[in-house]
Amino acid sequence: MNDETATHSLSATTEAKISAAYNGAPAAKALLSPIHTTQIEVRGDVQAGVWREAIEWPAVDWYAITVPIDTAYQGFHRYGLKVCGQSMNKVFPEGSVVVVINFGDLGRLPKTGDFVVAVQRCSKTDQYEATVKAVQIRDDGTVILWPQSWDPAFQTPVVLPPQNGGDSAGTPDVMIQALVVGSYQPNPKASFS
Repeated sequence: MNDETATHSLSATTEAKISAAYNGAPAAKALLSPIHTTQIEVRGDVQAGVWREAIEWPAVDWYAITVPIDTAYQGFHRYGLKVCGQSMNKVFPEGSVVVVINFGDLGRLPKTGDFVVAVQRCSKTDQYEATVKAVQIRDDGTVILWPQSWDPAFQTPVVLPPQNGGDSAGTPDVMIQALVVGSYQPNPKASFS
């Protein structure tokens, strides 16, 4: 008998075990439950490095990606931003898309451990600049925006003074605009170092 025509049969015991594993076991059914998805629009990019002018792309340049529906954020408007730069490459390599929800929509403030999009008013041009970082909030209210990078050039955090509700002369107007709730990496690259 050659390999192309060989047939194998399972014993009744083995067949019963396979049937029980795939048909009757709760764990097997959980593995087979569908993942519900939706499409979101990628509307612009965000710098993972230094502050960079925050520009939403023209609507004709937006594109859609399919992402899983996260039941924790069901019903909230989500959108995508393409990551540019190396300051978050441990978590969001350059070219990744971060899926975000504005904090104004969420009705909550940032918490330590959140990944966020922060926006500041540029003192020179009066335009807005944005960056993506990890947030830490100290007991005294000081907010620290941390890079998450392998690159030694991107290890310095941005320290924001405690917010007391008023503006101080000469202090950039910084706000944490959006919570990163997911990410998508369209073209992962192999690394050999």
